[in-house]
Amino acid sequence: MYKSPVPVCLSAFMILILLTEGSCAIEEVEDPLNSSDVLEAGVRVSSFIEKNQRLPENVSVGNRTLDTPFCAYALSRVLTGSNLVETQTINAPRLDIRRISVKLTKKQYMEIASKFRNLTSRTQYCPETISFSGGRIDFYNAVYLLSKIGRYRKLHGKLPDYVQISTPLPLNAYRIDSNTIDRRINNLKSQIKKTIKLMNLIHRRIRYSGNKKTIMRLQSKLKSLEKKYTYLNGQLRYYEGLRVSPWYVPSSLRRYIRSTAYCNITDPNIVYLARELSGNTTHSTALNLFSWVRDNVDYSFYYRTRYGASGTLRRRTGNCVDQAHLMVALARTSGIPARYVRRYCRFISGNWYSHVWAQLWIRGRGWVTADTTHTMNTLGHVYNWNTSVSEVREVLLEYDLH
Repeated sequence: MYKSPVPVCLSAFMILILLTEGSCAIEEVEDPLNSSDVLEAGVRVSSFIEKNQRLPENVSVGNRTLDTPFCAYALSRVLTGSNLVETQTINAPRLDIRRISVKLTKKQYMEIASKFRNLTSRTQYCPETISFSGGRIDFYNAVYLLSKIGRYRKLHGKLPDYVQISTPLPLNAYRIDSNTIDRRINNLKSQIKKTIKLMNLIHRRIRYSGNKKTIMRLQSKLKSLEKKYTYLNGQLRYYEGLRVSPWYVPSSLRRYIRSTAYCNITDPNIVYLARELSGNTTHSTALNLFSWVRDNVDYSFYYRTRYGASGTLRRRTGNCVDQAHLMVALARTSGIPARYVRRYCRFISGNWYSHVWAQLWIRGRGWVTADTTHTMNTLGHVYNWNTSVSEVREVLLEYDLH
């Protein structure tokens, strides 16, 4: 019996469509990372942290780009025996950095690696802190520890017997230290003065000496002193040039870059955030710091201080006083003078309240208002209370009412 070929063709066509649709629906799955790639990531992460004193956003290994949380998890897997690590999404915790300096035995760091692996596998979140037989270690230091061990194994083919770890983070986020600049300038001027005195003495000795050998020896010494004089003058010009930098703080304002009771400028979390937000100039840095506090710290109504700068950063909430503490701490640890202003203000609601905010000193602009308590406000401008009818009560180096 004769059968039409059309249904057969249609059937083949439909099969082709189904096959095509099926192939489009298949997701491309990345191959697992091998241990060598993971250890190479450890080399790059540890080197980045030591150079930049912060965590990298991501690391390139081969033709892949891996973020830091996954790198840390992959390292914990490889260091505890895995040869392959499947690519997956791993989330980072909120940083709660602790400054540590400790020597860990192999048993201790393997305990940390195992706990890091197990906690992350269970939740897909890296742990904020890990308790181990030697104490506690936070995520930031754990990433550095795991990457440092991974680097050692990559370079030496074995695990180290112990690891010495010191938190890779400075005590502040200064671009330049104004006190050091002043001391260096004074020291250079003193050295230049002594060098000139010696040069003049040798000139006189050459003039009155009749011994050729003595003259030649003195001339040789004079050339050395002239080279030293040239070098010292070059150094002096360099450091005097730093005095006109926007990052240089005049001596009269240096009390405004110190820690106070509720404004701990050496808190590692405040230092880390300040370094992350640092711009090319003091103004861009101040703008970054202001915007971050305004946009990331919720306003809460209560009186006086509850949390201080460190607690406000951890809780991400605070009243006007605590937000001012955080704003001042971030500015001061960045090397930008900051102070408190207290004023009786009429707000846009029509109500009058005692109010506190920060002011930052920026070269060429003077004291700039930084009131982070409302999203309408910008650096240097206030819109949630009436600036023309409000009465200034006091300007303070330290605000310690609680």
